[in-house]
Amino acid sequence: MLRSIVHEIIGTPRREPELPQSLEQFRDSKRVLIIFADAQDDRAATQDEWLRNAQMRLIEEDVEVFIIAGGGAFSLFDDGWELDADDIRERLQGPSYSEFGLILIGRDGAVKLRSSEPRTAEEIFAALDKLPKKAS
Repeated sequence: MLRSIVHEIIGTPRREPELPQSLEQFRDSKRVLIIFADAQDDRAATQDEWLRNAQMRLIEEDVEVFIIAGGGAFSLFDDGWELDADDIRERLQGPSYSEFGLILIGRDGAVKLRSSEPRTAEEIFAALDKLPKKAS
């Protein structure tokens, strides 16, 4: 009874989204940047341009970038990955199909940055700098 009263007063802690199964392959090795895009939204095109301009640094920092558009998942730089777009959107609590969103996932599988607006390469790298580097 005391536990239920405490939960009513304090509330239940917010659970972190569970890492989608198709992203488990990156755990402990790469960071993942997911861009939720809609063809009618200019923010996706802006984000795409900013990321393409920073392509070499993203590769150097071991960041895989994926665009989730409609029901598909597409790699921005490397087409060798199979991802489940719907599972990613659902488990990461991504935006609806008509909205823009950006989620940065660390090597530990936790969400490190979430935004409903495009982020410059500098802002993304600043968030990356807060994350632990890969052990050599």
